[in-house]
Parts: sequence; C-alpha cells; structure tokens
Amino acid sequence: MNKVQNKILKPDCRTARPHDCKTDLTDFSFLFPIRIDSKYRKENINTSVKYILEQFKTNIIVLEGDTSRKYYSNHLYKNISYEFLKDKSEFFHKTRYINRLIEIAKTPFIAVWDADVIVPAEQVLKSVEDIRSGKKIFSIPYDGRVYKCDELLSNIFKQTQRIEILKKLMPALPLMYGYHSPGGAFMADREKYIKTGGENLNFKSWGPEDSERIKRFEILNIPVHRSEGPLFHLWHPRGQNSWYANRDEEISNRKELIRTCQKI
Repeated sequence: MNKVQNKILKPDCRTARPHDCKTDLTDFSFLFPIRIDSKYRKENINTSVKYILEQFKTNIIVLEGDTSRKYYSNHLYKNISYEFLKDKSEFFHKTRYINRLIEIAKTPFIAVWDADVIVPAEQVLKSVEDIRSGKKIFSIPYDGRVYKCDELLSNIFKQTQRIEILKKLMPALPLMYGYHSPGGAFMADREKYIKTGGENLNFKSWGPEDSERIKRFEILNIPVHRSEGPLFHLWHPRGQNSWYANRDEEISNRKELIRTCQKI
C-alpha cells in the first residue's frame, strides 16, 4: 500500500473514537470566500462547514469581505480560521478574496468552496487522490451536474446532514446550469496553482470566472480532473451577489472571458 492510499483510508470505526474515524485531510485547507447577504447564506456556510468537518480532519479558512462583519460561526471547531476584509464595494470581488485565501493557507493543497455547496465525501476523496499523487494539479470534485435544492429540501439537509437523501432525490431535482457547470468548488496543488496565475482579478463581480479559469488551463495544456458524481446547491435568495451586478459589469466580465478564449 502506498502512502497516498494509506493517508486516505479511515481507521476501523468499530473500535476508534469518533474523531479518529474522520479521513485525514490535514494537508488540505478548505477556503470559503463569503459575503453574508441573508440569513440563509449564513445557515448554508455553517451547514457546509459542518458537513466537511464531520467527514474529514482538515482545516477551514473563512474570509468575509464586507463593510462590517456579519459572520460568526455557530460551530465551535478549533480548526476554523477567520479573517475579515473591510470592503466598501457594493460588488462581491470573489476572485480577490480567493487569492487572499490562497495566500493565507499554509497547507500544500487547497479546496476552494462556495458557501452554499455540498459535495459527497467520496468525490472529494477521489480529487484528493489525484492531486496528492501528482497526477493532476487541479480537480473539480463533481462531473458538471449541479442539482438545485429548494428551500424545503435545503432545510431538511441542514437538520439531518444526510447526503443519501439528496442523492435519492436527484431524478426530481433541476440542474442549475445544465450538465457542464465548472463552478462551486475546486481543489488544487497550492503552489502550482499560484504559478498558473491564480484567480483572474479582472472579474470584479459575479460572472463567468469559473469558465475562464478552465479556459486558462486549456491554454496552458494542463488537464483538469473531474470526479464522477453531483454537486448540490443549497437554496438562498438570489440577491445582488448572485447575478450580474449591472450591464457595464456584465459586459466587462464577458469581454474578459472572450480575451482569454482568443488565446487558445
């Protein structure tokens, strides 16, 4: 058994303490860029963080960018770090926050997560395996299907944390962006991702930054790994930070995507 396989395997949970049954991902940092624009957004990130920490022994870093602090974690976990970035802009500059999170992280590998997403643990581990082994430097832990959970189903998951409920209901759930979504979560070798340029700061508000990121990897001839399986999106109101900020910003973002695509 090689070291990569050994690090992923859990101990025998019939005899181990609950904490020991968590898969060791201490060489990863899960990074959450957030702006709390509703109580649902706060509930969602708390749910996502709780799910991750119940599955894995790992690190969580939350970066909140806003005019004032609005996020206080409901979970008293020792391995959650928090940083507040005072930002008076009305637009959520997500790429800026992600780059700052990558700078803060001290682990060799990173996992960048949206506040509202749930990824089945076995898919996360498949991405972990490929990144740790050096086969890939970048992985998306799902296959392009983002299933939209309505408010009722989201509340059920928040209360139960039972991923099998979401999986069983997949045939009845709508896809948010068809079968080829690139956003919501990604995992990477931290240093190698920085060398590719990190996040594109020209995307200053909600837009196609996830698609542009993949296009840059195509240009660099770097293969992107995807784990087989879905991603689930917890419900929240579609506010200012969940759609194009205004016409000028929308045009600017799309032009930036086109500029990258023209390099192929």
